[in-house]
Amino acid sequence: MQKKVIDFKTLFFLVIILFIMIFLDRQGYMQNAKGALFSFFSPIQSRLYSSSSGVVNFFKTLEDIGDFKEENEKLQEENIQLTFEISKLQEVSRENELLSKQLKFKENLCGEEDCIAFEKGSVISRSPDSYEKSVVINLGSVDGVEKNRAITIAGGVMIGKVSEVFENYSKVTLLTSPQSSVNCLSQTTRANGLVKGQYGTGVELEMIDQSEELIKGDLIITSGFEEGVPGGLVLGRIAEIEESPNVVFKSAEIELFSDFSRLEEIFLVTKNE
Repeated sequence: MQKKVIDFKTLFFLVIILFIMIFLDRQGYMQNAKGALFSFFSPIQSRLYSSSSGVVNFFKTLEDIGDFKEENEKLQEENIQLTFEISKLQEVSRENELLSKQLKFKENLCGEEDCIAFEKGSVISRSPDSYEKSVVINLGSVDGVEKNRAITIAGGVMIGKVSEVFENYSKVTLLTSPQSSVNCLSQTTRANGLVKGQYGTGVELEMIDQSEELIKGDLIITSGFEEGVPGGLVLGRIAEIEESPNVVFKSAEIELFSDFSRLEEIFLVTKNE
């Protein structure tokens, strides 16, 4: 009971002091005291505010990082998609250019009554044996492929002949193979010979009679004397002429137009139409 009385007296005393302070404040006597209290608590309040601001800024930074990461991932996905679309357009443009080039060659090669027909295909593998020098294409007997048919790239540039035929694919022996032989002409002088692959990396026009004239830089084209290899296909040009009065035939080193290390799309000469 005594404790309750003491508490009531304390509360009554505090209320009286509060009223006195309010009265003094209204009379203007508390300005100095308020200023002192403000000066005392201001650094503490400033630190508390700075700390709370730092915490808020920290979480805000984390939120911004999360938003930035999400936006960056979205931009990366859009960039990949855009790159893919550009790549597709470039491939379509490249294929259109390829077909246009081949069509132009076909029109130029057409005579009054016959014209060469081509079927587009692709190289699907390359012989691991550098001596054999052959590729495999995705056209076979079901596509009408026959042995010894000429194979070209765009523009009528011959790269080899079909040497083996299977149902869905065929083997092509390249001009650079020692097993390759194509009957050809020099375009200007009409000197006739055989273009044969060498055991190194070169290709030569051989079996040219000494009486025939050869011109450095002259184009070498197919003669049309072989079945499956129409005349007028381009192989390359004469780089060097090799002749001697002590031999029956002369020969010439041929600079081929095709890059055999980068063969992709090819054209099969199917028939004359």
